[in-house]
Amino acid sequence: MHILRECAALADAGPKAARQGLAQRAGLLVPNGVVVLPSEPLPTDENLAAQLSGLQPDSFETENEWVVRSSAHAEDRAGHSAAGLFLTLTHVSTHGLRDAIAKVRQSGETELVKTALSHAIPIAVLIQRQVHAARLGVMYRNQHGALRTEERDAAAPEWTEVQVTHYLASEQNPLCVGAARLAKLLSDEFQQAHAVPLYAEYAVTPGGEVVFLQVRPAPPEPESELGDKDFVLPDERDRIFDLDLDHNPDPLSCAQQGLVDAVADAAPSTKQRVLQGYLYVAHKTGQKPLPVSGSLRDSFERTVLPSCEGMLRPLEQLLLAKDGALRETLLSDPGSLDLPLASALPVYRSIYRQYVGLLGPQIRRVRGQVDDLLRANLGEPLRLHGGLLAGIEGPQAERIKSLWALGQNAGSSALLRRVLARFGACSNCWDVLFPCDDEQPETVLAYAAHLAKQTESPERQHQAALARYHDAQQQVMARLPRVVRVALQPLLPLLRDAMLVAEQDDLLFFRAQRLVRWALLSVGARLHQAGRLAEPSLIFELPWRPWETGADPLEIASRETLSETAHFFRQNRLRFRQLVPPQRIVFGRPEWVLPDGLILSGTSISTGARLVTGTALVVPRLDDPMHTLAHVLPQISKDTILVFPTLLPSWAPAIWGAMAVVTDSGGALSHGAILARERGILAVLGTQHATRLIVTGQRLLLDGEQGKVVLSPAS
Repeated sequence: MHILRECAALADAGPKAARQGLAQRAGLLVPNGVVVLPSEPLPTDENLAAQLSGLQPDSFETENEWVVRSSAHAEDRAGHSAAGLFLTLTHVSTHGLRDAIAKVRQSGETELVKTALSHAIPIAVLIQRQVHAARLGVMYRNQHGALRTEERDAAAPEWTEVQVTHYLASEQNPLCVGAARLAKLLSDEFQQAHAVPLYAEYAVTPGGEVVFLQVRPAPPEPESELGDKDFVLPDERDRIFDLDLDHNPDPLSCAQQGLVDAVADAAPSTKQRVLQGYLYVAHKTGQKPLPVSGSLRDSFERTVLPSCEGMLRPLEQLLLAKDGALRETLLSDPGSLDLPLASALPVYRSIYRQYVGLLGPQIRRVRGQVDDLLRANLGEPLRLHGGLLAGIEGPQAERIKSLWALGQNAGSSALLRRVLARFGACSNCWDVLFPCDDEQPETVLAYAAHLAKQTESPERQHQAALARYHDAQQQVMARLPRVVRVALQPLLPLLRDAMLVAEQDDLLFFRAQRLVRWALLSVGARLHQAGRLAEPSLIFELPWRPWETGADPLEIASRETLSETAHFFRQNRLRFRQLVPPQRIVFGRPEWVLPDGLILSGTSISTGARLVTGTALVVPRLDDPMHTLAHVLPQISKDTILVFPTLLPSWAPAIWGAMAVVTDSGGALSHGAILARERGILAVLGTQHATRLIVTGQRLLLDGEQGKVVLSPAS
């Protein structure tokens, strides 16, 4: 064994221990410790006691509690953090140290490590005193010296809300000074003249001292042609805006941005902003949900649904034939449609208001009640019990069954019309720029043919998903005291109803979006006939404002060169695709979540095997014509791991036939999670960077237990 200060010169100590030793030598507060090298035998209790007796506890350290963690050469390297592959144990008693050292060593021999790195990894084990911590934090220091920290109470669970703080490079508090010295150590290590960006973990003691627990190199923040200032919201310094990748992972068209503006005042509890084409959303905290009489599902079916149907159907009659599917003549002559935008827009606004202003807060309330109950009694959030949402019989499950039946009937034209009558408004994206399913019936037939090839029917898969729900329910109930079971029992149907209502509302939104799309498309067709637009669809690339005036579109066209304007904004949208948008805008300042190596972490949706290996098929943009669902389906095989920005309900047919799914965005309660559970396949959702780091054809290893994605595993 070796004391921590000696580890900087020991090749086998690993970068984690070496950097801690260097930081201690540099005068930074670091917990005292020793390192057991991989070549050394497991120490006896007597050896441990003798070695540790020389480590006198500092004022910020506990006397008889320890942290035991790995320090392997395969982790904490530049561009390869390997986070989650190896083990860390905290609050280990002196008597339990020998067993803890053995467990950490064994974490280098797990099936996951052997599969990811092709062989077992020798582990140096770092043993340090546990710190008396009032708060725990993580920091990111960028290449320019600016510092961002996230702190939580030491007693709070990892998933609790954190306090975010920004510091300028010029500030001289203990965190900033310590971070600058750590950055200098990393710069010396990598022989870089400039400061190396870093991630660090730290503790703040009850007395306010900052103790540094770990440091590793980090990627630099993106340097774009636009810069941070283009993502700043100076008038919104009291809110936190999140990038809405779950619904809009791609830059919005001008027409969709106009829709965002059109509903800006429709739901006071929610604010939306579009920055460089990307949609950001903030929910006002501290507001009580609007009252709903009866259950959420009853209220939706008795009040919201009839109201929305009453607004949608009169206008849909202008679009649809007697059988409820789109009039085929409109495909060749959209200019013949007399559907004013002034009629379609209020319908869209009303459906948005009822969901976002009324139902959305109620859905969050129901989720929150179940989440609070599980946290209080099991110490676990609802996201760890996603099986409680398996087997929900919603519109998307119905859509899959309808498409499967269509495929089984060899694309019957009568059955196709029935499918389009029910689901024709669905689209690949939440953007009026993109066509609905009923505009491309040949694509719907391709979906159906793909589903018909599957060996197991959607009905049987649904029954299996329902069985998983009942198993998950029994397991949770068995762990709870009787009084808590009584409280949870009526909440579970409400929770499942809330998710069902969210799916049903999606279908209403698609129908309202279709009305706005066709209202604009009819204007575009008339402008095209007048020679003012090169093609009708360019109408979606024009800024919204001209169409709000109520003036005749042809009069506007005579005063403007609309094709040039549309092409300019289309190129802008394509340019925005190349940006890395910040994940959040916190009190007016942008924050990026950056990739850190070749292991991605996310939320696991696992219903079977823990480890899965397969070949990636990446859909980098949902708004890319070369990556439409119909284009992707023929490439899917049993070995395929689909990689999406997010898993929208309209992409559900793709996962029937794939081995697994990985997404940038989404969580345990998202639509993507529900679809994965219904299909019964492994999914790792919300990895942030999968579509940017993974390429089609690359081998992937998925860990369904820890929610890890290993890129290019060695074996």
